[in-house]
Amino acid sequence: MQSLKSVFWQSLVWAIATAGILVTIPAGKAADEIVFRYGILRQRLSVVELTKFAQTGEQSPVVERYLNRTNSNPEEVRELLNRPVNIERRLLDRGLNNAAGNMVLDELGKMIQTPDDEGNREALRAALLESTAGDNQLTMLEVIQNYPTDEIHLDVKRAIRTYERIAKYQGSIQEALKKSDSLRQILKDQGINIPDFLK
Repeated sequence: MQSLKSVFWQSLVWAIATAGILVTIPAGKAADEIVFRYGILRQRLSVVELTKFAQTGEQSPVVERYLNRTNSNPEEVRELLNRPVNIERRLLDRGLNNAAGNMVLDELGKMIQTPDDEGNREALRAALLESTAGDNQLTMLEVIQNYPTDEIHLDVKRAIRTYERIAKYQGSIQEALKKSDSLRQILKDQGINIPDFLK
């Protein structure tokens, strides 16, 4: 059982990081600005500018300045923002709505935050689920676009490291989430109490 628990935990980390965000938020509410933190550097950027850069490569003066200051390759940044991660929305929803999912969301809330650092878990859960609606995949850009506050604060170094690690394992994580869904049904059919980490 410990092995399954470990696989399930890793699955949740991946699903949430591909980051990774339901509270009572008005429909259509989404981030207007993102504040990037890269070490001591802080840069405020509109989500519209970031989206335009990700989709077309066009760099506003703010985007260009940020890329230059961080010695970032524009094409690598665009690829990271647009790289899809496949995850079934139903499985993601189930994985995010339990004690283990809350722990992972809380940890990721240290990297992706609301402006007042309150409600990070709920905001991140909402953004992740909204990003998978319709196509069962998400990108980092979609998570930013769907973040349900006016502003999103992102620790760039942590986000890049986490996203790259998680994206590498997306196939095995998707399979682990599917297997945990089957196990949950088997236990239920047998009348066995489901452990908290599988609920």
